[in-house]
Amino acid sequence: MKISVILAVAVLPELLVVTFAQSEDQTRPPLQPQPLAHAYRGAFVCEKQPAAADILHVPADLAIRGDQVQFGRPMFNLDGTRVLGSELGLGSVDGRGAVNIASSWSFRGISIRGVYEGTLTSSGGTLTGTQTWQGADGARRSRTCQIALVPGST
Repeated sequence: MKISVILAVAVLPELLVVTFAQSEDQTRPPLQPQPLAHAYRGAFVCEKQPAAADILHVPADLAIRGDQVQFGRPMFNLDGTRVLGSELGLGSVDGRGAVNIASSWSFRGISIRGVYEGTLTSSGGTLTGTQTWQGADGARRSRTCQIALVPGST
């Protein structure tokens, strides 16, 4: 065994470095996950509604306090020209960064529910979800949404 190590040093010095690096990594304790940021900002994008002018693409904010999560984003009219209010969601985050958020609101006889889930790290993450609504006519519709987040200021 000593001969092959000496030979490796003489012929391929990089091999020795790699061998030591691998050995060193195996003896280190596992890396601890980085703590999550307290605030995230990003983009909220949803499929186009049948009556809407275009897809929904708006800013989004998310705040973490302990294991609780708060989410918010502006709501626009179907033309996307006027803010009508805010979608506000509440949820939880576990020790691995798994996030679950739910929201519900009503507007002019339409009841809407949003459910989003995904994983956050100290550098950001993505949540995926569905918005489901029932209009005054009783028809049920839904669309998928994505929320891409990076750490923001607190």
